[in-house]
Amino acid sequence: MESIYVVLQHIGYKRHPSIKNKLIVDEQVKGIVEKIFDMYANGHGSVEIVSYLNSNHYLSPTGYRKTGIIHDENKTNYDWNEVTLCNMLKNEVYIGNTVQNKKSVVSYKVHKIRTVEKENQIRVNGTHESIIDKDTFQKVQCILEKRGTNTKLKYDYLLRGLLYCYHCKRKLQIVLKKNSRRNAQSHPYVICADYKKRGCFPLSINYEKFEKHIIYVVKRICRIYADKEIFYSVYEKYQNKTLDIRDGYKKKLEQIDKAILEINNNLDKMYMDKLQGIILEEDYIRVSQKFIFDRTNLTKQKEELEQKLIGTEEKISSKNKTKEEKELDELIENFLKLEQIDKIYLYRLINKIEIDKDKNVYIYFNFSKLNSINENLDEFIKIEELINKKNQICKAV
Repeated sequence: MESIYVVLQHIGYKRHPSIKNKLIVDEQVKGIVEKIFDMYANGHGSVEIVSYLNSNHYLSPTGYRKTGIIHDENKTNYDWNEVTLCNMLKNEVYIGNTVQNKKSVVSYKVHKIRTVEKENQIRVNGTHESIIDKDTFQKVQCILEKRGTNTKLKYDYLLRGLLYCYHCKRKLQIVLKKNSRRNAQSHPYVICADYKKRGCFPLSINYEKFEKHIIYVVKRICRIYADKEIFYSVYEKYQNKTLDIRDGYKKKLEQIDKAILEINNNLDKMYMDKLQGIILEEDYIRVSQKFIFDRTNLTKQKEELEQKLIGTEEKISSKNKTKEEKELDELIENFLKLEQIDKIYLYRLINKIEIDKDKNVYIYFNFSKLNSINENLDEFIKIEELINKKNQICKAV
């Protein structure tokens, strides 16, 4: 009953009239839940959403439970707040899951309660009808994770939450450092905190210069994507190259499967020869160990190739993802119109940015087509320059 009680603290569900512990969608308020998730997934922050709900006279979940009213033009209390909203955005109930054992009692004597780690919570999928689709929910979780829960930071840097160490894979920190000169102004630097403890590498990059460089690269990639003449002139080549790589992986996998099959056949034959006394026990052990060693290496190679093959298949199949294309077209169109870069747009475009010990930067986008431009940027820039020259000649004539 604990999970049912927790769920009912959030808007969107009600108890089934006849089935115990079963939840059904509350159609009366389903639209509000969808609106909240849709707004957050499309770049509106929690403060903006709370303001929208309150200015449009929507009652908070508590207000709805007590009054049964969703919308009241004359409401004077039951306002929405950011805590309620963020808890709602994290709640898996909206994708049809029931999560129990979220909190546990540390000591019955002092009544201390602690939050249970996510991996130790009890999660049952598909216990009831979902209101939010999994893609939207995951997008929201991604934005929440990158933004963090602290909304009152003194310096809320544009790239905060996106920067990772290439080597230890931990989030990089942005800290203020002062110059050795007296009364010098502090400047933000990107560092890998506690790198010595983890056996990682030291890192110190001027954040302000780094941010300008990243924004320049991202904007250039977005402009190339927005110019379909430039984009498709190279993207088709990229797709064909990926097809060739995929076929190469498949051929290698076939060769490995044949080699493993041959080893297994040899092992079977040798075992029968040992049983029949054709070869000695020590010879069988010596040769079979070599075969098993070779088979283990081949199996390892096969697993690595299969992972690479999955990656190339995803890149190829992404060509047919019209939903992703529409979302990306709209996102980039809005992004390029911005006078000042909005952090939420960056979170939606970029998955992460890694920096290695030599200060090489690796940008990983959330969209395969942007990754294809990033991986072949030099080639795209050459085509861009050629097309621009051609257009200038045409204008002159």
